[in-house]
Amino acid sequence: MGEPSPDARITELSFMRERVLATAHVDPPALDTAASHLATLSEETFASIVLARPHEHPLLQPRGGFARLDQQRALTRALDHAGADFVPLTVDSHTRHNDYRTAAVLLERSETEDKNLLNGYPLVCHGYRTTRYLYRDLSRPVSLRHGTPDARLLVETALAAGITDIEGGALTYTIPYSRAYPLSRALVHWQYIDRLCAELSVADRSINRESFGALTATVVPPVIVVVTELCELLLAAEQGVRSFSLSFAQTGSLLQDLAVATVLRRAADEYCDQFGFRDITTHLVYHQWMGAFPPEPDRATALIVLSAMNAELCGADKVVVKTRDEARGIPSIESNADAVSLVRYVLSHTGADARATESAQAVEEEVGRIRSEVDAVMTAVFALPQSSFLSSVSSAYETGILDVPFAPHEGNANLLQTRRGADGGIYITDPGRVPLPPGCVAREMEFAATRREGGEEPGLFRALVGDINLMLA
Repeated sequence: MGEPSPDARITELSFMRERVLATAHVDPPALDTAASHLATLSEETFASIVLARPHEHPLLQPRGGFARLDQQRALTRALDHAGADFVPLTVDSHTRHNDYRTAAVLLERSETEDKNLLNGYPLVCHGYRTTRYLYRDLSRPVSLRHGTPDARLLVETALAAGITDIEGGALTYTIPYSRAYPLSRALVHWQYIDRLCAELSVADRSINRESFGALTATVVPPVIVVVTELCELLLAAEQGVRSFSLSFAQTGSLLQDLAVATVLRRAADEYCDQFGFRDITTHLVYHQWMGAFPPEPDRATALIVLSAMNAELCGADKVVVKTRDEARGIPSIESNADAVSLVRYVLSHTGADARATESAQAVEEEVGRIRSEVDAVMTAVFALPQSSFLSSVSSAYETGILDVPFAPHEGNANLLQTRRGADGGIYITDPGRVPLPPGCVAREMEFAATRREGGEEPGLFRALVGDINLMLA
Protein backbone atom coordinates (compact mmCIF):
# COMPACT_ATOMS: atom_id res chain seq x y z
CA MET A 1 0.00 0.00 0.00
CA GLY A 2 1.30 3.43 -0.94
CA GLU A 3 0.32 5.64 1.98
CA PRO A 4 1.88 9.00 2.92
CA SER A 5 4.93 8.73 5.16
CA PRO A 6 7.71 11.00 6.50
CA ASP A 7 10.10 8.26 5.36
CA ALA A 8 9.63 9.58 1.80
CA ARG A 9 11.56 12.73 2.72
CA ILE A 10 14.51 13.57 0.44
CA THR A 11 17.82 13.30 2.30
CA GLU A 12 20.36 14.30 -0.40
CA LEU A 13 18.92 17.69 -1.35
CA SER A 14 22.21 19.65 -1.31
CA PHE A 15 23.75 17.47 -4.01
CA MET A 16 20.61 17.76 -6.12
CA ARG A 17 20.51 21.55 -5.65
CA GLU A 18 24.08 22.01 -6.83
CA ARG A 19 23.17 20.34 -10.11
CA VAL A 20 20.01 22.45 -10.57
CA LEU A 21 21.71 25.74 -9.68
CA ALA A 22 24.49 24.99 -12.15
CA THR A 23 21.93 25.22 -14.99
CA ALA A 24 21.27 28.93 -14.30
CA HIS A 25 22.96 31.05 -16.99
CA VAL A 26 21.85 34.41 -15.57
CA ASP A 27 22.99 35.42 -12.09
CA PRO A 28 23.14 31.85 -10.68
CA PRO A 29 22.44 31.73 -6.92
CA ALA A 30 24.93 29.98 -4.65
CA LEU A 31 23.74 27.15 -2.41
CA ASP A 32 23.26 29.45 0.60
CA THR A 33 21.95 32.52 -1.27
CA ALA A 34 18.25 32.00 -0.59
CA ALA A 35 18.65 31.12 3.09
CA SER A 36 20.88 34.15 3.74
CA HIS A 37 18.49 36.56 2.02
CA LEU A 38 15.32 35.16 3.56
CA ALA A 39 16.86 35.65 7.01
CA THR A 40 17.03 39.41 6.36
CA LEU A 41 13.37 39.86 5.42
CA SER A 42 10.68 41.27 7.68
CA GLU A 43 7.81 39.14 8.98
CA GLU A 44 5.36 41.06 6.78
CA THR A 45 6.93 39.54 3.65
CA PHE A 46 6.32 35.93 4.73
CA ALA A 47 3.06 34.54 3.35
CA SER A 48 2.78 31.94 6.11
CA ILE A 49 2.88 34.61 8.82
CA VAL A 50 0.40 36.90 7.09
CA LEU A 51 -2.01 34.01 6.44
CA ALA A 52 -1.79 32.79 10.04
CA ARG A 53 -2.64 36.16 11.56
CA PRO A 54 -6.30 36.85 12.40
CA HIS A 55 -8.05 38.62 9.52
CA GLU A 56 -11.67 39.73 9.42
CA HIS A 57 -11.98 39.28 5.66
CA PRO A 58 -10.16 37.25 3.00
CA LEU A 59 -6.76 38.61 2.08
CA LEU A 60 -6.53 39.94 -1.48
CA GLN A 61 -4.22 38.81 -4.24
CA PRO A 62 -4.49 39.83 -7.89
CA ARG A 63 -2.61 38.26 -10.79
CA GLY A 64 -0.18 40.06 -13.08
CA GLY A 65 3.10 39.77 -14.93
CA PHE A 66 4.98 41.87 -17.51
CA ALA A 67 8.17 41.10 -19.38
CA ARG A 68 9.97 44.34 -18.61
CA LEU A 69 11.27 45.24 -15.19
CA ASP A 70 9.94 48.80 -15.29
CA GLN A 71 6.39 47.65 -16.01
CA GLN A 72 6.49 44.90 -13.39
CA ARG A 73 7.78 47.46 -10.91
CA ALA A 74 4.94 49.83 -11.85
CA LEU A 75 2.40 47.01 -11.41
CA THR A 76 3.87 46.12 -8.02
CA ARG A 77 3.71 49.70 -6.80
CA ALA A 78 0.13 50.14 -8.10
CA LEU A 79 -1.10 46.97 -6.40
CA ASP A 80 0.69 47.88 -3.19
CA HIS A 81 -0.93 51.32 -3.27
CA ALA A 82 -4.35 49.77 -4.02
CA GLY A 83 -4.10 47.66 -0.86
CA ALA A 84 -3.38 44.16 -2.18
CA ASP A 85 -2.31 41.90 0.69
CA PHE A 86 -0.25 39.72 -1.66
CA VAL A 87 1.62 40.94 -4.73
CA PRO A 88 1.74 38.51 -7.68
CA LEU A 89 4.62 37.55 -9.94
CA THR A 90 3.08 35.76 -12.90
CA VAL A 91 5.67 34.03 -15.08
CA ASP A 92 5.70 33.92 -18.90
CA SER A 93 4.84 30.77 -20.86
CA HIS A 94 8.35 30.18 -22.27
CA THR A 95 9.81 30.13 -18.76
CA ARG A 96 6.99 27.78 -17.73
CA HIS A 97 8.22 25.35 -20.39
CA ASN A 98 11.88 25.79 -19.35
CA ASP A 99 12.63 27.50 -22.67
CA TYR A 100 14.84 30.18 -21.15
CA ARG A 101 16.66 30.87 -24.43
CA THR A 102 13.49 32.04 -26.22
CA ALA A 103 12.39 33.95 -23.13
CA ALA A 104 15.74 35.78 -23.09
CA VAL A 105 15.46 36.72 -26.78
CA LEU A 106 11.92 38.04 -26.36
CA LEU A 107 12.87 39.89 -23.18
CA GLU A 108 15.67 41.69 -25.03
CA ARG A 109 13.32 42.58 -27.88
CA SER A 110 10.67 43.76 -25.40
CA GLU A 111 13.20 46.16 -23.89
CA THR A 112 14.66 47.46 -27.16
CA GLU A 113 11.32 47.75 -28.98
CA ASP A 114 9.41 49.07 -25.95
CA LYS A 115 6.81 46.30 -26.25
CA ASN A 116 5.59 43.36 -24.20
CA LEU A 117 6.45 40.28 -26.23
CA LEU A 118 6.02 37.89 -23.31
CA ASN A 119 2.84 37.10 -21.38
CA GLY A 120 4.53 37.34 -18.01
CA TYR A 121 7.75 38.02 -16.12
CA PRO A 122 10.74 35.87 -17.23
CA LEU A 123 12.10 35.38 -13.72
CA VAL A 124 14.98 33.05 -14.59
CA CYS A 125 16.19 35.46 -17.30
CA HIS A 126 15.99 38.53 -15.06
CA GLY A 127 17.75 36.64 -12.25
CA TYR A 128 17.38 36.87 -8.51
CA ARG A 129 19.30 40.13 -7.91
CA THR A 130 17.23 42.10 -10.42
CA THR A 131 14.06 40.64 -8.94
CA ARG A 132 15.13 41.65 -5.43
CA TYR A 133 15.28 45.24 -6.72
CA LEU A 134 11.73 44.80 -7.98
CA TYR A 135 10.50 44.31 -4.40
CA ARG A 136 12.73 46.82 -2.68
CA ASP A 137 10.82 48.55 0.15
CA LEU A 138 7.78 46.25 -0.30
CA SER A 139 6.29 45.05 2.99
CA ARG A 140 3.95 42.40 1.56
CA PRO A 141 4.41 38.77 0.55
CA VAL A 142 5.07 38.05 -3.11
CA SER A 143 3.33 35.05 -4.69
CA LEU A 144 4.91 33.12 -7.55
CA ARG A 145 2.25 32.09 -10.11
CA HIS A 146 3.25 30.03 -13.12
CA GLY A 147 2.23 26.58 -14.42
CA THR A 148 5.47 24.62 -14.65
CA PRO A 149 5.90 20.83 -14.40
CA ASP A 150 9.65 21.28 -13.73
CA ALA A 151 9.91 24.46 -11.65
CA ARG A 152 13.09 23.61 -9.74
CA LEU A 153 15.31 26.40 -11.11
CA LEU A 154 12.38 28.81 -11.21
CA VAL A 155 11.62 28.25 -7.52
CA GLU A 156 15.31 28.38 -6.55
CA THR A 157 15.51 31.80 -8.25
CA ALA A 158 12.26 32.96 -6.65
CA LEU A 159 13.36 32.00 -3.14
CA ALA A 160 16.74 33.68 -3.66
CA ALA A 161 14.82 36.82 -4.68
CA GLY A 162 12.77 36.74 -1.44
CA ILE A 163 9.49 35.30 -2.73
CA THR A 164 7.81 33.35 0.07
CA ASP A 165 4.59 32.04 -1.53
CA ILE A 166 5.07 29.29 -4.12
CA GLU A 167 2.02 28.17 -6.07
CA GLY A 168 1.65 24.89 -7.95
CA GLY A 169 2.24 21.17 -7.72
CA ALA A 170 2.96 18.13 -9.82
CA LEU A 171 -0.73 17.38 -10.39
CA THR A 172 -2.16 20.89 -10.69
CA TYR A 173 0.65 22.19 -12.92
CA THR A 174 1.01 19.15 -15.17
CA ILE A 175 -2.40 17.61 -15.87
CA PRO A 176 -4.10 20.93 -16.83
CA TYR A 177 -1.02 22.64 -18.34
CA SER A 178 0.91 19.99 -20.25
CA ARG A 179 0.11 17.47 -22.97
CA ALA A 180 3.05 15.08 -22.75
CA TYR A 181 5.26 15.95 -19.77
CA PRO A 182 5.56 12.68 -17.77
CA LEU A 183 3.59 12.97 -14.55
CA SER A 184 5.99 10.59 -12.76
CA ARG A 185 8.85 12.99 -13.54
CA ALA A 186 6.86 16.05 -12.47
CA LEU A 187 6.06 14.37 -9.16
CA VAL A 188 9.78 13.91 -8.45
CA HIS A 189 10.54 17.53 -9.43
CA TRP A 190 7.86 18.86 -7.09
CA GLN A 191 9.11 16.55 -4.34
CA TYR A 192 12.37 18.51 -4.68
CA ILE A 193 10.50 21.85 -4.49
CA ASP A 194 8.53 20.83 -1.41
CA ARG A 195 11.70 19.67 0.34
CA LEU A 196 13.50 22.87 -0.66
CA CYS A 197 10.69 25.03 0.77
CA ALA A 198 10.75 22.99 3.97
CA GLU A 199 14.53 23.29 4.39
CA LEU A 200 14.47 27.05 3.83
CA SER A 201 11.72 27.46 6.43
CA VAL A 202 13.11 28.59 9.78
CA ALA A 203 11.16 28.56 13.06
CA ASP A 204 7.88 30.41 12.41
CA ARG A 205 9.10 31.84 9.07
CA SER A 206 7.88 29.09 6.80
CA ILE A 207 7.76 29.21 3.03
CA ASN A 208 4.11 28.79 2.10
CA ARG A 209 3.20 26.28 -0.58
CA GLU A 210 -0.09 26.73 -2.42
CA SER A 211 -1.86 24.24 -4.67
CA PHE A 212 -3.86 25.28 -7.75
CA GLY A 213 -7.31 23.81 -7.21
CA ALA A 214 -8.88 25.46 -10.26
CA LEU A 215 -7.30 22.73 -12.44
CA THR A 216 -8.74 23.11 -15.98
CA ALA A 217 -11.42 25.51 -14.67
CA THR A 218 -13.88 23.65 -16.89
CA VAL A 219 -16.78 21.96 -15.03
CA VAL A 220 -14.46 20.05 -12.66
CA PRO A 221 -16.56 18.31 -9.97
CA PRO A 222 -15.83 18.93 -6.28
CA VAL A 223 -14.59 15.40 -5.56
CA ILE A 224 -11.78 15.73 -8.13
CA VAL A 225 -10.79 19.17 -6.83
CA VAL A 226 -10.70 18.04 -3.21
CA VAL A 227 -8.84 14.77 -3.84
CA THR A 228 -6.24 16.56 -5.98
CA GLU A 229 -5.72 19.17 -3.27
CA LEU A 230 -5.38 16.52 -0.59
CA CYS A 231 -2.83 14.58 -2.63
CA GLU A 232 -0.65 17.66 -3.11
CA LEU A 233 -1.03 18.56 0.56
CA LEU A 234 0.09 15.11 1.71
CA LEU A 235 2.97 15.02 -0.78
CA ALA A 236 4.16 18.38 0.59
CA ALA A 237 3.71 17.21 4.18
CA GLU A 238 5.90 14.18 3.45
CA GLN A 239 8.74 16.58 2.60
CA GLY A 240 8.29 18.64 5.77
CA VAL A 241 6.30 21.63 4.46
CA ARG A 242 4.72 23.40 7.45
CA SER A 243 2.46 25.95 5.73
CA PHE A 244 0.18 24.93 2.88
CA SER A 245 -2.72 26.62 1.10
CA LEU A 246 -5.49 24.54 -0.46
CA SER A 247 -7.50 26.28 -3.13
CA PHE A 248 -10.57 25.94 -5.31
CA ALA A 249 -12.38 28.03 -7.89
CA GLN A 250 -15.91 29.41 -7.80
CA THR A 251 -18.16 26.58 -8.98
CA GLY A 252 -21.23 28.52 -10.09
CA SER A 253 -23.27 27.50 -7.05
CA LEU A 254 -22.91 29.23 -3.67
CA LEU A 255 -24.17 26.11 -1.89
CA GLN A 256 -21.51 24.01 -3.60
CA ASP A 257 -18.82 26.60 -2.83
CA LEU A 258 -19.73 26.49 0.85
CA ALA A 259 -19.66 22.70 0.83
CA VAL A 260 -16.28 22.46 -0.96
CA ALA A 261 -14.75 24.95 1.48
CA THR A 262 -16.01 22.90 4.43
CA VAL A 263 -14.82 19.58 3.03
CA LEU A 264 -11.38 20.94 2.18
CA ARG A 265 -10.83 22.28 5.69
CA ARG A 266 -12.14 19.21 7.50
CA ALA A 267 -10.51 16.61 5.26
CA ALA A 268 -7.13 18.39 5.26
CA ASP A 269 -6.98 18.37 9.06
CA GLU A 270 -8.18 14.78 9.37
CA TYR A 271 -5.90 13.26 6.73
CA CYS A 272 -2.83 15.11 8.02
CA ASP A 273 -3.64 13.91 11.53
CA GLN A 274 -4.23 10.35 10.29
CA PHE A 275 -0.70 10.11 8.86
CA GLY A 276 1.07 11.97 11.67
CA PHE A 277 1.62 15.34 9.94
CA ARG A 278 0.57 17.45 12.91
CA ASP A 279 3.01 20.35 12.46
CA ILE A 280 1.53 21.63 9.20
CA THR A 281 -0.86 24.59 9.08
CA THR A 282 -3.37 24.77 6.24
CA HIS A 283 -5.12 27.76 4.70
CA LEU A 284 -7.97 28.16 2.21
CA VAL A 285 -7.76 30.14 -1.05
CA TYR A 286 -10.73 31.02 -3.26
CA HIS A 287 -10.28 31.79 -6.96
CA GLN A 288 -12.79 34.19 -8.42
CA TRP A 289 -14.61 32.90 -11.51
CA MET A 290 -12.08 31.06 -13.72
CA GLY A 291 -14.39 30.30 -16.65
CA ALA A 292 -15.40 32.46 -19.61
CA PHE A 293 -15.70 36.04 -18.38
CA PRO A 294 -18.37 38.46 -19.66
CA PRO A 295 -16.86 41.11 -21.98
CA GLU A 296 -19.35 43.79 -20.89
CA PRO A 297 -17.73 45.95 -18.13
CA ASP A 298 -20.91 46.14 -16.03
CA ARG A 299 -21.42 42.36 -16.08
CA ALA A 300 -17.74 41.75 -15.38
CA THR A 301 -17.99 44.07 -12.39
CA ALA A 302 -21.08 42.28 -11.13
CA LEU A 303 -19.34 38.90 -11.43
CA ILE A 304 -16.31 40.17 -9.51
CA VAL A 305 -18.60 41.48 -6.76
CA LEU A 306 -20.49 38.16 -6.62
CA SER A 307 -17.21 36.23 -6.41
CA ALA A 308 -15.93 38.50 -3.65
CA MET A 309 -19.05 37.93 -1.58
CA ASN A 310 -18.79 34.16 -2.10
CA ALA A 311 -15.19 34.20 -0.86
CA GLU A 312 -16.35 36.02 2.25
CA LEU A 313 -19.20 33.57 2.83
CA CYS A 314 -16.84 30.61 2.45
CA GLY A 315 -14.51 32.04 5.06
CA ALA A 316 -11.54 31.94 2.68
CA ASP A 317 -8.18 33.09 4.00
CA LYS A 318 -7.29 34.58 0.62
CA VAL A 319 -9.16 35.44 -2.58
CA VAL A 320 -7.43 35.58 -5.98
CA VAL A 321 -8.94 38.57 -7.77
CA LYS A 322 -10.06 38.91 -11.39
CA THR A 323 -10.41 42.14 -13.43
CA ARG A 324 -12.94 43.75 -15.76
CA ASP A 325 -10.48 43.20 -18.63
CA GLU A 326 -10.46 39.42 -18.20
CA ALA A 327 -12.33 38.69 -21.44
CA ARG A 328 -10.20 41.08 -23.50
CA GLY A 329 -6.66 39.89 -22.85
CA ILE A 330 -3.90 40.62 -20.35
CA PRO A 331 -5.27 43.14 -17.82
CA SER A 332 -3.63 46.54 -17.58
CA ILE A 333 -1.92 47.84 -14.46
CA GLU A 334 -4.85 50.19 -13.83
CA SER A 335 -7.41 47.40 -14.24
CA ASN A 336 -5.59 45.20 -11.73
CA ALA A 337 -5.41 48.03 -9.21
CA ASP A 338 -9.10 48.89 -9.74
CA ALA A 339 -10.07 45.24 -9.15
CA VAL A 340 -8.25 45.20 -5.82
CA SER A 341 -10.05 48.38 -4.73
CA LEU A 342 -13.42 47.01 -5.89
CA VAL A 343 -13.09 43.73 -4.00
CA ARG A 344 -11.76 45.50 -0.90
CA TYR A 345 -14.86 47.70 -0.93
CA VAL A 346 -17.22 44.71 -1.30
CA LEU A 347 -15.57 42.73 1.50
CA SER A 348 -15.54 45.68 3.88
CA HIS A 349 -19.32 45.95 3.47
CA THR A 350 -20.11 42.24 3.81
CA GLY A 351 -21.05 41.19 7.33
CA ALA A 352 -19.81 37.92 8.81
CA ASP A 353 -23.39 36.90 9.64
CA ALA A 354 -24.13 36.73 5.90
CA ARG A 355 -23.04 33.07 5.97
CA ALA A 356 -26.53 32.23 7.16
CA THR A 357 -27.90 33.01 3.69
CA GLU A 358 -27.69 29.37 2.60
CA SER A 359 -29.62 26.61 4.33
CA ALA A 360 -27.26 24.95 6.81
CA GLN A 361 -29.02 21.62 6.26
CA ALA A 362 -28.63 21.80 2.48
CA VAL A 363 -24.94 22.66 2.81
CA GLU A 364 -24.31 19.79 5.22
CA GLU A 365 -26.07 17.37 2.88
CA GLU A 366 -23.76 18.49 0.08
CA VAL A 367 -20.78 18.25 2.44
CA GLY A 368 -21.75 14.68 3.34
CA ARG A 369 -22.07 13.58 -0.29
CA ILE A 370 -18.79 15.18 -1.37
CA ARG A 371 -16.94 13.82 1.65
CA SER A 372 -18.21 10.28 0.99
CA GLU A 373 -16.90 10.50 -2.56
CA VAL A 374 -13.56 11.95 -1.44
CA ASP A 375 -13.00 9.23 1.15
CA ALA A 376 -13.85 6.52 -1.38
CA VAL A 377 -11.33 7.85 -3.91
CA MET A 378 -8.60 8.49 -1.31
CA THR A 379 -9.05 4.94 0.03
CA ALA A 380 -8.64 3.58 -3.50
CA VAL A 381 -5.44 5.63 -3.99
CA PHE A 382 -3.96 4.42 -0.69
CA ALA A 383 -4.84 0.80 -1.56
CA LEU A 384 -2.88 0.76 -4.82
CA PRO A 385 -0.03 -1.81 -4.69
CA GLN A 386 2.79 0.75 -4.77
CA SER A 387 5.82 1.28 -2.57
CA SER A 388 5.24 5.00 -2.00
CA PHE A 389 2.43 7.54 -1.92
CA LEU A 390 4.06 9.36 -4.84
CA SER A 391 3.86 6.17 -6.94
CA SER A 392 0.26 5.63 -5.86
CA VAL A 393 -0.73 9.11 -7.03
CA SER A 394 1.00 8.56 -10.37
CA SER A 395 -0.71 5.19 -10.76
CA ALA A 396 -4.09 6.71 -9.86
CA TYR A 397 -3.96 8.85 -13.00
CA GLU A 398 -2.66 6.00 -15.15
CA THR A 399 -5.58 3.82 -14.09
CA GLY A 400 -8.25 6.56 -14.22
CA ILE A 401 -8.93 6.57 -10.47
CA LEU A 402 -8.16 10.28 -10.75
CA ASP A 403 -9.57 11.96 -13.85
CA VAL A 404 -9.75 15.71 -14.60
CA PRO A 405 -12.39 16.76 -17.15
CA PHE A 406 -11.07 18.45 -20.30
CA ALA A 407 -7.43 18.09 -19.25
CA PRO A 408 -4.97 18.09 -22.19
CA HIS A 409 -2.53 15.63 -20.62
CA GLU A 410 -2.26 12.42 -22.61
CA GLY A 411 -2.07 10.38 -19.40
CA ASN A 412 -5.43 11.66 -18.17
CA ALA A 413 -8.27 9.19 -18.83
CA ASN A 414 -10.84 11.89 -19.74
CA LEU A 415 -13.63 9.40 -19.15
CA LEU A 416 -15.34 11.22 -16.30
CA GLN A 417 -18.20 13.42 -17.57
CA THR A 418 -19.96 16.30 -15.84
CA ARG A 419 -22.89 18.67 -16.30
CA ARG A 420 -24.25 21.63 -14.41
CA GLY A 421 -27.43 21.32 -12.41
CA ALA A 422 -30.21 23.88 -12.24
CA ASP A 423 -28.43 25.52 -9.29
CA GLY A 424 -25.27 26.07 -11.36
CA GLY A 425 -23.37 23.41 -9.42
CA ILE A 426 -21.13 20.82 -11.11
CA TYR A 427 -22.31 17.20 -11.04
CA ILE A 428 -21.05 13.91 -12.45
CA THR A 429 -23.05 12.13 -15.15
CA ASP A 430 -20.49 9.39 -15.83
CA PRO A 431 -17.72 8.63 -13.29
CA GLY A 432 -15.58 6.73 -15.79
CA ARG A 433 -13.13 4.70 -13.66
CA VAL A 434 -13.31 7.00 -10.64
CA PRO A 435 -14.46 4.71 -7.78
CA LEU A 436 -17.44 6.62 -6.42
CA PRO A 437 -20.14 5.11 -4.16
CA PRO A 438 -23.13 4.08 -6.35
CA GLY A 439 -25.58 6.05 -4.23
CA CYS A 440 -23.52 9.21 -4.68
CA VAL A 441 -23.37 8.73 -8.44
CA ALA A 442 -27.13 8.32 -8.62
CA ARG A 443 -27.59 11.50 -6.59
CA GLU A 444 -25.14 13.43 -8.82
CA MET A 445 -27.00 12.32 -11.95
CA GLU A 446 -30.27 13.37 -10.38
CA PHE A 447 -28.93 16.90 -9.74
CA ALA A 448 -27.47 17.13 -13.26
CA ALA A 449 -30.77 16.08 -14.82
CA THR A 450 -32.55 19.11 -13.33
CA ARG A 451 -30.92 21.46 -15.84
CA ARG A 452 -33.16 22.00 -18.86
CA GLU A 453 -33.30 24.55 -21.61
CA GLY A 454 -36.84 25.52 -22.64
CA GLY A 455 -38.16 22.36 -21.02
CA GLU A 456 -36.05 20.15 -23.30
CA GLU A 457 -32.67 18.59 -22.71
CA PRO A 458 -30.30 20.22 -25.27
CA GLY A 459 -27.83 18.25 -27.36
CA LEU A 460 -24.62 17.28 -25.56
CA PHE A 461 -22.36 19.76 -27.35
CA ARG A 462 -24.73 22.70 -26.87
CA ALA A 463 -25.27 21.67 -23.26
CA LEU A 464 -21.52 21.62 -22.53
CA VAL A 465 -21.02 24.98 -24.19
CA GLY A 466 -23.82 26.36 -22.04
CA ASP A 467 -22.24 24.88 -18.91
CA ILE A 468 -18.85 26.40 -19.73
CA ASN A 469 -20.35 29.80 -20.61
CA LEU A 470 -22.54 29.96 -17.53
CA MET A 471 -21.56 33.53 -16.64
CA LEU A 472 -22.03 34.88 -20.17
CA ALA A 473 -25.80 34.43 -20.17
